[in-house]
Amino acid sequence: MNEQQFETARRTLAEARSEARTIDAWPREQLPRDLAEAYRLQAAVLSTFGPVGAWKIAAVTAAQREALAVDRPIGSGIPAARLLDAGDAPARLRSADFIAPKLECEIDFELGSDLPARPGRAYSREDVREAISAMRIAVEIVDSRLPRGLGALAELADGFNNGALVLGPRRSDWDAIDFARVEIVLVREHAGETVEVARGRPLAILDGDPFATVVLLANAPADTARGLRAGDVVTTGSCTGAPPLPGPGRYRATFAGIGSVEFAFDA
Repeated sequence: MNEQQFETARRTLAEARSEARTIDAWPREQLPRDLAEAYRLQAAVLSTFGPVGAWKIAAVTAAQREALAVDRPIGSGIPAARLLDAGDAPARLRSADFIAPKLECEIDFELGSDLPARPGRAYSREDVREAISAMRIAVEIVDSRLPRGLGALAELADGFNNGALVLGPRRSDWDAIDFARVEIVLVREHAGETVEVARGRPLAILDGDPFATVVLLANAPADTARGLRAGDVVTTGSCTGAPPLPGPGRYRATFAGIGSVEFAFDA
């Protein structure tokens, strides 16, 4: 796309996210033509919302890459302004800030030191492990601004459906956890009733090895000039599917043997 089309696409995506509304239609000439253009548009949109505080990754298996028609793992930044810390007290969100939110329970990792991009010299698992300061349980609020059917490159430009990220307490002893065996249950408390919303295990992420997705992202960074930095959180994918938000209420995701993360959605 030319520079005028690019700027129009950037403004449209940024405004849709700011206003929590779906884009009715998307001109074909404003669709990213390749990964490089999708990442360039993503970065331009993200710059509207301040610094990046987290990254999410997709296409971590060959089957997923084939389905998304990409040749490598792909990722998206999450604005620091969309991170909510629920380590000590429940986070609060407003339904009005989202379009059609869904909930994903995740195992995330926080970096204590930089992992700059270094093409041609891959990071090992040990390299990445040394850069991790903590594991954090989390719930991502996913939300798309796009009309259906535009494909992975358009979704990538739109932040791969991120709406917000609720982060739970830190664990520094994460390396001893057998993630494949961790049971996760998400419940909603509302009007005096507690109802299960989702259930699953990190076994869904690379056969129970969510840390491996961080290694993949370090070696295929979404922003090659930036890489991963100390303080960044890397999300590793949903362990419980992506059920729609049932409505207002108090939510608690319990990760057996690890802890819980709580948040509330106001009407």
